[in-house]
Amino acid sequence: MKKNFRLLVLTLTVCFVLSTLLVSMFAVGFGAQTKAKRTAPGFDPSIDVSKPVKIVGYLLGDAPAEFPNVMKELNKKLQKDINATMEINYIGWGDLNYKYPLILASGENVDWMYAANWCFYFQEAAKGGFKELTMDMIKKYMPRHYKATPSVAWQEAKVKGKIYMIPTATPDRKADVVILRGDLREKYKVPPIKKYNDIEPFLAAIKKNEKTMMPMNLDNQYDLNSVMWRLLVEKTDYLEDVARVSTGGTGLFTTIYDTKPKVYYIMDKEILPAFKEAAKKVKSWYDKGYINRNAYANKVRSKDAFDQGKSAVAFGNSQDIQSNLANAKAKGWKVEIIPIFDKRGHRPADPYINNGVALVAKTKNAERTLMALDLIMEEKSYNYLVYFGIQGKNYIIKNNKIDLPKGVTAENNTYPPDAAGFWFTNKDQFLPLASWDDNYIALRNAIKKALVSSPLSSFSLDQTKVKTEIANLNSVMTQYYNPICIGMVKNVDQAFATLDKKLKAAGVDKVKAEALRQLTQYFKERNQ
Repeated sequence: MKKNFRLLVLTLTVCFVLSTLLVSMFAVGFGAQTKAKRTAPGFDPSIDVSKPVKIVGYLLGDAPAEFPNVMKELNKKLQKDINATMEINYIGWGDLNYKYPLILASGENVDWMYAANWCFYFQEAAKGGFKELTMDMIKKYMPRHYKATPSVAWQEAKVKGKIYMIPTATPDRKADVVILRGDLREKYKVPPIKKYNDIEPFLAAIKKNEKTMMPMNLDNQYDLNSVMWRLLVEKTDYLEDVARVSTGGTGLFTTIYDTKPKVYYIMDKEILPAFKEAAKKVKSWYDKGYINRNAYANKVRSKDAFDQGKSAVAFGNSQDIQSNLANAKAKGWKVEIIPIFDKRGHRPADPYINNGVALVAKTKNAERTLMALDLIMEEKSYNYLVYFGIQGKNYIIKNNKIDLPKGVTAENNTYPPDAAGFWFTNKDQFLPLASWDDNYIALRNAIKKALVSSPLSSFSLDQTKVKTEIANLNSVMTQYYNPICIGMVKNVDQAFATLDKKLKAAGVDKVKAEALRQLTQYFKERNQ
């Protein structure tokens, strides 16, 4: 009996110890589980960011010198807020045409890329290179951006009814411009230049008097088409490529005034004379030595050559020339700006998809990437950091304007505004720059008056049925049209005749018919 009693006591003791141990283990496990879950401030509390994530993205251009330190600060903030870090790489302007599609096709470990209607968005979305986004995803993982962005922006981003891009909430209110060395214009007594089509006397003066400077020192990407295109714009209604092809183009155009289906072929009598007039003028410039002979090999944009004193003229837009104006001011140069408006004095207002971000189709970090982009695009401290750099080092706020710290000039600023490629952030949050002089303010005001909304701002050509033909047209334009744009042809009329023959062989009539069919449907739905 005593033996059985001792056995019972021992058994109960063991059971008690085991149950206590199990309860403790469960409590520890539950506590660890509870502790492991981590939420992010400002986001849906159901989102768990306990697992650290590294996000990889691509921007365009070149990284400013201060970029590594800006990234350190950015990653401190991202780690604190959403338990993520980010690595950002750059695609140089000279490498854009081949490298951008190559990255998407290579299967490289990338989460997001800069995207825009002019930068491969429609082409790559149609090819399946970008991840489809739903409004439920945007609401949950980008609450700030969802609140800041009007519905029309998401409508513009649709390709075959689906969204593959995060558009900016604040489209740039900008225009293409040509800038020139006003101090040299005055020095050589060239009359003031109001239109780009009237710039030749200045080019001649530079060629004659500035032996170490090119009148136009062009690169092989941005500038290549700019030199002729701006001449054309001033003489026509504003034309846009019907497929928004980013490289050579299709040879097919719409205008910003179209209110019914219309597609212009480059050889059509309505526009061909203007193309030829511009082309012949550029050829004369090339033959006279106003344009650098190495343009096809040169990767330095004219605006950078301008800063270096190697080009008297530069091509850009009213946003990206701000650094040129500041650099020139520091060097004592006078810069004059020619805004490029069409023959009616207008230019199209940028659509929301003119700047944006797309998630790569194979991303493994879609949710956290959206959260990071939400902070970068809309959280003010993030926005200022990525756009202006480190406060106190790259910029200060003085008299309710963004200014440079003591000892920092536009030339030695290691993180100039707008230079890092974060063009999709919310610019309405920014204070005016202290460097804006009266001329630049006047330019901004003139642009506001010139901007018009295009009825086709949300039109996106579905390339499914003409994908091959568009690729072929783009190749033809790159090979046969681009040399015309820079004046590197023996005879302009013969060059256009060859271009016509090649475009027709590449399927331009088929693409035109398909574009007209889709435009007809677009206007029908738009006018309902």
